[in-house]
Amino acid sequence: MTTIKFGAASAAMQPNFWAKELERRGFDSAWVGEHVLSVTNGNEILTQLGAMVGATDHITIGARVIVLPLRHPLMVAKAVTQIDHMSGGRFIFGVGVGGDYPPEFENLNIPLNERGRRTNESLEILSRLWTEDHVTYEGKYYQVRDLTLMPKPLQQPHPPIWMGGRAPEAVDRAAKYADGWFPNLNTVPGLKERVATIKQIAADKYGRDLSNLQIGVVTGVTIAKDHATALAEAGARGGPVGTRASTNWYEMAERYNALGNAQDIIEHLERFAEAGATHFVFNMSAQGERLQHDLSVLQEDVLPYFRGKD
Repeated sequence: MTTIKFGAASAAMQPNFWAKELERRGFDSAWVGEHVLSVTNGNEILTQLGAMVGATDHITIGARVIVLPLRHPLMVAKAVTQIDHMSGGRFIFGVGVGGDYPPEFENLNIPLNERGRRTNESLEILSRLWTEDHVTYEGKYYQVRDLTLMPKPLQQPHPPIWMGGRAPEAVDRAAKYADGWFPNLNTVPGLKERVATIKQIAADKYGRDLSNLQIGVVTGVTIAKDHATALAEAGARGGPVGTRASTNWYEMAERYNALGNAQDIIEHLERFAEAGATHFVFNMSAQGERLQHDLSVLQEDVLPYFRGKD
């Protein structure tokens, strides 16, 4: 049986303390995201990742996600390689194209409608810099000439690249470059359909065997005495700034989030596990003592249930 892993992200604690707390509680991974200028998460992700690595010993550190078109690929290649070495090879390179918060692109003078094409060029350069010497690439947005990146990453051929995105362009990008796929806002049918499509495109178009593709599920979590109580709380809380999927937060929470007591959470996750999910990443919205309580429920009731089935 596939071993299922568990990680979490939270904006309620500084990333280094958060990673250390999750490691202490036996989680498999700790994640941090970025929005360079967002009012809800305006921290610079590479700095946070370095702090998380330095605060921990064995937990996997994940980027969810680095907004790739906001950075030059050479600098990303250097930074990711450095984090990979500092961590001893326990880093997951999560990649996204962004777009949920347009002022980031406007203020960095990067056209929003170029973000997908810029990401494609960056991924091509990154994959070559990590595996080849004397790399020359002439793209529309980025150029490198006779460039050899040293040192190469510790993980070979490079840190695992995990991608989000559900649009056809994102699915094709994942088929070409990804080692893992973990878009936000998943349903079980949508997960099954897109994973199958990614694997088929990878084989037919790019000659890649993605039978070992890691399938992540990012899910909001609200823990309460029952599903109805959790739904009421999650719906009233609303969604993150820039979320475009819906303005009916009750409907959105019901459709995508894990809500209720430990058994409710387990049943929600089981449906995705049966569909092939290999790694769950919980978006924790609680703070303070409530956050510690929710982590304890996951640690003591939810994680052992799945680990007992390995």
